[in-house]
Parts: sequence; C-alpha cells; structure tokens
Amino acid sequence: MLDWVVQHPHLAGSVIFLISASESLAVIGLFIPGTVVMFGVGALVGKGMLDLWPTLAWAATGAVAGDGLSYWLGYRYREGLRGFWPFSRHPALLQKGEEFVLRHGGKSVLLGRFVGPVRPVVPVVAGMLGMAPVRFYLANVLSALAWAPAHILPGVVFGAVFSLAAAVSMRLALLMAVLVALLWSVVAGTRIAAIWLKPRLKMGLARLSDWRVVPGRPVRNLAVSLFDPAHPEAGALTLFAGVLIGASWALMAVLEDIFTHDALVRVDSSVFHLLQGLRTPAGNAVMIALTELGDAAVVLPLIVVVLGWLLWSRSWRTAAYWLAAVTVGAALTLALKAGLHLPRPEPIYAGLSRYAFPSGHAAMSVVIYGFLGVLIGQGISPRARVVLASSAILLVALIAFSRLYLGAHWLSDVLGGLTFGTAWVALLAIAYLRRSKNSTRTHGLAATVLATLVVAGVWHVSAQHAADTERYAQRVEVRAVNPSIWWASGWGSLPTWRVDLEGEYEQPITFQWAGSPATLKQVLLAHGWQEPEPLSAGNWLLWFDVKRPAVQLPVLPNSHDGRNEAQTFVHEMAGFSSQRLVLRLWPTRLQLQGSGQPIWMGTVVRETIKHPLGWFALPSADEHYDEPRDVLHRSLDGLPSRLVQHSGLVLSTEELRAWDGEVLLAREPGLSLP
Repeated sequence: MLDWVVQHPHLAGSVIFLISASESLAVIGLFIPGTVVMFGVGALVGKGMLDLWPTLAWAATGAVAGDGLSYWLGYRYREGLRGFWPFSRHPALLQKGEEFVLRHGGKSVLLGRFVGPVRPVVPVVAGMLGMAPVRFYLANVLSALAWAPAHILPGVVFGAVFSLAAAVSMRLALLMAVLVALLWSVVAGTRIAAIWLKPRLKMGLARLSDWRVVPGRPVRNLAVSLFDPAHPEAGALTLFAGVLIGASWALMAVLEDIFTHDALVRVDSSVFHLLQGLRTPAGNAVMIALTELGDAAVVLPLIVVVLGWLLWSRSWRTAAYWLAAVTVGAALTLALKAGLHLPRPEPIYAGLSRYAFPSGHAAMSVVIYGFLGVLIGQGISPRARVVLASSAILLVALIAFSRLYLGAHWLSDVLGGLTFGTAWVALLAIAYLRRSKNSTRTHGLAATVLATLVVAGVWHVSAQHAADTERYAQRVEVRAVNPSIWWASGWGSLPTWRVDLEGEYEQPITFQWAGSPATLKQVLLAHGWQEPEPLSAGNWLLWFDVKRPAVQLPVLPNSHDGRNEAQTFVHEMAGFSSQRLVLRLWPTRLQLQGSGQPIWMGTVVRETIKHPLGWFALPSADEHYDEPRDVLHRSLDGLPSRLVQHSGLVLSTEELRAWDGEVLLAREPGLSLP
C-alpha cells in the first residue's frame, strides 16, 4: 500500500483519508492496521515523498468522517443495532463500549480514539446512548486533531532518521530497521504472550485443583506438590514450569545439532557472513556499547550491589538464591566451554573464553536480568510485570544480538547461552517462589539496579570502548604490489563499485591514488577543494540550518566494505549554493612495495542538499559520475594522471547513462616507475 502511495502521490491524500476513516468505522476498524499504516505514511513524509500538512489534514479529516459515520449509525438505529451482525453474534463488542462511555462520559470519545480495543465502537455507542451531536463532534474533532500527529509524527521522525542513515550507509539503515523491529517484537510479543497466557494459566490451575495424590503416579504427584492452586504465585509457578520444559528441550536440540553437525551448524556460517556484511563503523560503535553491558566490569558491580541490598534488607534466603543463580550459572557456563572446546568465528579471546559454546554474555545476561526480574516482579501489578519483563527481555536480546553482529559468536552459541540461562532461571524461580514470603522491597531494589547499571555501564563503555573497537574490528588482509604493475593493469583488480549492501552497487569507484595522502591534499586545496566541517555531536545541529550553503555542511560518512572513508574533500559548485562535489577516499588492501603506502580509491559525486519539510538538510547524490570525475581530473594539474577504461566491464543502459566506465589514475611525482 505504501509503495502504491509513492507511485501515485496525486492520489495519496484520498488513500490516507480512506485508511484513517476505515480505522474509525464501527467494527471495520478492528481489522484495519491504521496505526502501522499511519506510521509508514509518516516515514514517507520524513523521506520527503509526501508533504506534512496535507498529510495531517487528510488523516484528521478521515478520522472525523469515520467516527462521524459510526456515530450516525448509532444515533439513527439506537437499540436496533443489537440485532445486526456482528453485534447480534458478539454482544460483548457493544458491552465493552457501553462500559467505557458510561465510565468516562463525554470524555469517552476523546479517550476512545487512543484505546485500541474500544476505538471503533465508542462512537456507535455514543450515538446509541443519545449523546448530543454538538458534544460528540466537539470531542470528535479535537481527538482527530490530536490523533493524526500522534500517529504520523513518530513516523516522520523515523523516516527522517532513516533517510540520514541511508545517506550514510544502507547497511546502517538496515541495522536501524532491524533494531526497531526487535524493539517492537519484544514489547508487543511480551504483551500478547501475557494476554494469551492469563486465561490458559487459570484453566490449568483449575484442573490441577481437582488432582489428588495417587500412589504409583510420580509425575502427577510432583505436579500436585509443586503447584498448589491456592498458592499466591500459582500462576507464575505454572508459567515457569512451562518455560523450564521448553528451554530444556531447546537446549538439547541445539546440542544435538552441534554434535551431529546438523542444520543449525550450517546456518551458523550463513548468519555470520550476513551480519558481517552489514557492519558499519556507526553500527559497530552501538553494538560494542551494547555488548559491553554484558561484560564482567558491568555485571560484577551489579551482582555485588544487589547482594549488598539483599543483605542490608535482611533478605537472607533471597540473597542465598541470588548467589546461587550467578555463581552456579557462571560455573556451568565455563564448564560447558571447557568440555566442548568449540572455537569462535574469530580468535579474539584467550583462556577458557576463547571457546565459543555457550555464549557467556547471552547466558549470564539471562541469568542476571532474568532472576532480577523474578525478584523485582513480586508485589507489583500485572501490568508492571509486563513492562518489567519487556525491559529485561529487550536488554538481553540486544546484548545477544550484539555478539552475533560483532562476530564474537556463532548463532548456535548464542541460542545455547539463551536456552541454558532461561532453563536455569526457570528452575531457580520455581524453587524460590514456592516458599517466597515476598519480603524483598522491590521498588527500592529496582531503582538500585537501574542506577548501578547506568553508572557501571557508562564508566565501562567510556573506559573500554577504544580497546574493544580494536578487538572487534573486522580483519583485513593486506598485500603488496609493484607500483608499475598497478599503473599498467593492477588498478583493475580493485573494486569497481562502492558496495554498501550485499549485492547492491552504490557509486562507481572512479578514482585511484598511489602516493602520500599529504601530497594529494596539498594539490586539491590549491585547486579549490577544501576539507569539510568535521562531523561531531555538536555539528549535527548544522543539518537543521536550512539556509547554510552546501559546501559549509558536514559530509555524512559513506561506508565501503564495512569501513567509513578515511579522507573527504568538497568542492563548491559555482552558482549553486545547494550543490557541491564530494570526494571520499578509502585505503585499499593493496600496499606499494617499498614505501608501504596503501593505494587509495574513491568516489566523486555531486550532492544536492534538499530540505524535507523545511526542517533539516538532507544530502542526495545524483547518478551522473563523469562530470565530477572530470572536475577532479582538472584539479590534479601537475600530477601524473590518466583516464583508463575498464575492459570487459558490462554496464546496463541505465548505468551507461550515469558512468562511461573510465577510472582516473593519479600518482605522486616521486613514485618510481619504469
């Protein structure tokens, strides 16, 4: 649907109107994913494909029309609606709406717009109950004016950030999308699981209440002794029993695949290479910070602080369980590593840590944050438990994903760590909750845990990030080449395109340089090129200065083969303040024999600065590469240089319109060639 909107922008307003109206219609709105679609529409606005104010106007108007039609149906047919399908078959639909309207009165129309389960029936019920039209339409219009920006503006922000990320690297944009999807999946999945499990746990406990101890039935008798329906934590005990069974089975399945070299082991390599292909310097920085939250320098202070809190509050039994959770969990993780001796994808650790299975970060994150969830979850409301569980699961999922992204573990290692940690936490939770007296002051403990995590995390990340950046860097193989071989034909062995995402070409590599970077910089500065504003946390604000000339804006980094450019230069386009030429240079894996200098390669593009919404600047590189390369060629006056044609290079008609297949070679004058 969103793709169709992009292709038919002149009809976008009517489509947005129909979607928002349908989402507000009686019953039909239950089946329309309006929230998701409106978020996507907002993303298109943020990318500059749709205008903001018309989009908001169409969405708000559609919301008013949908609620208005629903209200008219209720006002016109009153009690007669109860005889129409689906209300005749599902009377609970109207009943929930009636309860909501009677509870909130005139505010129900305003509040109901944002409450998913009753949103499509509140206007109908308001009409059935005879709410005055003036009162209804006042609330209808006000709620629509709030609803439209509340659903569209988050998408606008996401679309703008995604566009900036895509301008840096499609890999970074894809990684951002994966993390957003992971966040949504954890939060929504936890909430849906809680809703789905609640009635089933009650049903299971009701059946258990009829069981009695029967001689010769050990499994039945164990269940009766463990799960007393009268126990205050009976639901949690039943849930953890299911988790223990499922996690244990999953751990055995992972181990079986490892021992038999079955499907999971084959998937390991595919996942490893896929994620290594998505790496960027910006993504590396985020993932290294996440993985450091699972390091011993963060979790050990957390363990000690929690133990101190429990001892100070005289929760002796809870403190014993906490010590057992972390010490036995760590010991069993190391024992599995020592026993299995499975290697990591890359040799980045020493000692027992050089072995891969199971992932210690994944296992201990589950143990620590999972058992903390058990302790803190006592004595809080069910809704607060869902929030707590979502937060713990999300933190563990991000740490586990960071291990895969950084190439520190295979997928099977991470799955093994997660399943082992989950089984251990479930077993401890059953033993702990059976005799728990709920004496731990959970609110104080939660605040202490959060404060410790923030302080230890910030300290460790700031102190260790540089060293870990080196530790987790992708390994690059370097080889030496004779300068004359490179000048004659060796240049053709270097990449032809800047590859940003596997299988997708971005810009052609139209320039290669052999020599000192300082020499090239001196020549370029003398011919009108300049170094751009350095990109920093403060300089990001310059992108919100819509009147600033293009040449004075920082250059967003581009990545090639997982690395950002090492040198950048910009050139002003005479008469066009919104355009500039950008030269980006990367060191290659070829080094000149004798000097050890890398051969450099680069892209030269013309960027136009656009201003979506008039709020910020967004660079867009056009797909005409010959003219920017020729401007660079003229700037190298005095240096040995030449244009060479790729032989055997097959270009499509569209690619030929963008690039003629020629590469500019230049070298330092002192470089000896035969």
